[in-house]
Amino acid sequence: MFDSMLPLSYYRKVADLSAEHNVSVVQHIESHKICIRKTMQIYSLPVYEQLFYNPVKGLPRIYAMYEAPDHSSLTVIEEYISGDTLKEVLEICGVLSEQDVLSYLNQLCSILIQLQSFTPPIVHRDIKPSNIILTEDGRIVLIDLNAARLDDKNRSHDTQLIGTVGFAAPEQYGFAASSPRADLYAAGILMRVLLTGTDAKDDMLSRHLSRKIRAIIERCTQLDPRKRYPSAQALQRDIRKLMHKEMKGISCS
Repeated sequence: MFDSMLPLSYYRKVADLSAEHNVSVVQHIESHKICIRKTMQIYSLPVYEQLFYNPVKGLPRIYAMYEAPDHSSLTVIEEYISGDTLKEVLEICGVLSEQDVLSYLNQLCSILIQLQSFTPPIVHRDIKPSNIILTEDGRIVLIDLNAARLDDKNRSHDTQLIGTVGFAAPEQYGFAASSPRADLYAAGILMRVLLTGTDAKDDMLSRHLSRKIRAIIERCTQLDPRKRYPSAQALQRDIRKLMHKEMKGISCS
């Protein structure tokens, strides 16, 4: 199904986004729609197949794919998302308000709920500020699925670290097999970074946070996956309890 380069031929290159990572901006020759083209050496074809046929709200839509005959690379044409990454937002604004962070995490949970609803579930494995784009209308979009894998309950441990140090759950270092709870660990670290500016647990920096916020972060980031939230739905329930109103913009602290 994805062994023909013909679908890719309908897109012409406009500019390089990252020559080092083989990411470029392309345009459909008929519709003139702007998209992203990227070629990956590390990828899971079953993940991309699932998302090609079953788009997830909050992820870039996949329009075309091509896998090399020797299975050494996968080229994907996907939706172009306009906005700033949460890493860029942090650099501009500094730490964010609890209200904004709760709004972003509520949206992230909605995305993870969809990923966890697949059979087997999809584990993103690289949730971090630079992989989340905030659009002009306040939506977040989770990008970069290079590290994503299908949950495999028969696997005893991860064979290599795929993810980002500081955000990757302990099991992603080979201590156990990463499961959907690895993404909940990263979500907790993400909350801490957005609210304090660091991924490290620092009681001095965290003391201004509400007790309930600290409790959510603490549960997400338990070293033992069994002690974390059991699902994105459970995390979202606690987040929604703390939300006072919908986010209407970025609040720079």
